[in-house]
Amino acid sequence: MRVAGFLVCIAIMIWIMDMAAGISVFIDLIALALVFVGGLGYALAKGAATQSRPEALVHLGNGWVYWGWLGLLVGCVGIAAHLEELSQLGPALSIAFLTVLYGYFGKWILLSIVEDA
Repeated sequence: MRVAGFLVCIAIMIWIMDMAAGISVFIDLIALALVFVGGLGYALAKGAATQSRPEALVHLGNGWVYWGWLGLLVGCVGIAAHLEELSQLGPALSIAFLTVLYGYFGKWILLSIVEDA
C-alpha cells in the first residue's frame, strides 16, 4: 500500500507540474547539478562513507535541501545583478526556485524509499 501511495504522490506532482507550465520548464541542468552534486558533497563531508546506509542517505537528503536553499540565494544574487537585463532574469529565477523544489522533492523520494526498506 505504501508503494501505491508513493506512486500516487509522484503522479500528482508530475500532473501539477505539467498543468502549471509544462514539464520541460521544471528541468534545469545547472539547478540539478547544484543540488544533487552539492548534496553528495555534503553527505561525504558528514562522513557518509563511514556511516550506516540509512544514516548516509539521511545526510544525502539533508544535503539536497541545504543546497536547494543555497541555490535560492545564488539565484537571488543573479536576479539582483541582472535587473536591467530582462533576458537574464529567466535563468536566475530558474536557479532560485527550482533548487529548493529539487532539494525537497529529492529528499522526500529518498526518505520514502529508505523508510520502506
